[in-house]
Amino acid sequence: MSPIRVGFIGLSATGSWASSAHLPYLKSSSKYRITALLNSSVDSARAAIAAHGLDPSTTKAYGTADDLAAADDVDLVVCSVRVDKHFALLRPLLEREGGASAVKAIYCEWPLGANLAEAEELAELARARGVRTLVGLQGRRAPVGLKVKELVDGGRIGEVLSVHVAGSAWNFGAEDWKEVKYLNEKETGGNMVTIHFSHYFDTVTQAVGQLSSFSSILAIKRPTIHLRDKPLAYKPGPSDPPVEIVETITRETADQVLIQGRLASGALISYHLRGGQEVPGTPGSVWSIYGSTGEIRVTTASGSIHIGGPGQTLQVHDHKTGEVETVSIDVGDGFDQDEYPWPSRNIARLYEAFAEGREHEYADWDEAIVRHRLIDELYWREKKGSGLLPAQYVSDTYGNSLEL
Repeated sequence: MSPIRVGFIGLSATGSWASSAHLPYLKSSSKYRITALLNSSVDSARAAIAAHGLDPSTTKAYGTADDLAAADDVDLVVCSVRVDKHFALLRPLLEREGGASAVKAIYCEWPLGANLAEAEELAELARARGVRTLVGLQGRRAPVGLKVKELVDGGRIGEVLSVHVAGSAWNFGAEDWKEVKYLNEKETGGNMVTIHFSHYFDTVTQAVGQLSSFSSILAIKRPTIHLRDKPLAYKPGPSDPPVEIVETITRETADQVLIQGRLASGALISYHLRGGQEVPGTPGSVWSIYGSTGEIRVTTASGSIHIGGPGQTLQVHDHKTGEVETVSIDVGDGFDQDEYPWPSRNIARLYEAFAEGREHEYADWDEAIVRHRLIDELYWREKKGSGLLPAQYVSDTYGNSLEL
């Protein structure tokens, strides 16, 4: 079978998420071949082609989405740029004059749009044009999530009674790197709720089912953020330059997300994600599924379960025997090798599923709309003040207006 020809949007010469998360698989796989790059200019695209060792004779450089839309040697467009640029770049691919786009399929990073309206319009255009779609919710192929689902569906812990998730997002604390300033700006559409929460929550609900009812809180507990000139992971040595604060801004997006409710199965769920770093030496997140005969516990070094990372564990506690088993999450597909950086592994699994036509293993844009609707509902509930009811027991007039 001929390789799927890829037109890539957002692969810069200087390094980016695209180069660490997408390129390792696309350059090594016989199922795909990069035939086009779209960057901010043709010169920028050419520089990226050279920087990443792509063949300039078979990889065309583009500077506009309209030009890429007319390309006849692209089967799949991959869009890996900031979410606030998705709509402007993808719409021309789906609205080519005459109603026919040369593009057959589009892979867009999550979130699909900067808001629900953008996402719905893109999904509607794709349906109308018959364009195949997938969205970068790569946690659906995360081995740990798949193993949890296998254990739950197989009755390993009996009936699921409750689910609890607690984690930190690393970013969104008192200080942050200047390069991620946009994550604190509401209009951008990329923030802790839309990215960190949504990726993790999608992975969880794929394993244990969707919400049937819930209450929620979104809060900004650190409204003032100091932006530093170096990443949070930078720890200067005695001879290294110190970290400098270059700007102080007001945060516009939530740094605390709390959801409590019931799943469709009737099980209870509690989910809390906060900004800031975890206590050194402790997990970045803990996901527990408590059942009638046992409990599953997943720990990750970071709050990004969709990416994974060293130190991720899955344990099963058998209530009857008291034994705790550490369960292997190696699926043996070859992607858990050093040649694939952690950010690329589950994305590689998405590409494999798409190439082999396993549509049930990845989310298309219609499924992305469901995730966008949850985000939209969280915002709506917070705006309307419908996330919580006032506590009555601390009131001097308790009982006067309490209806049970």
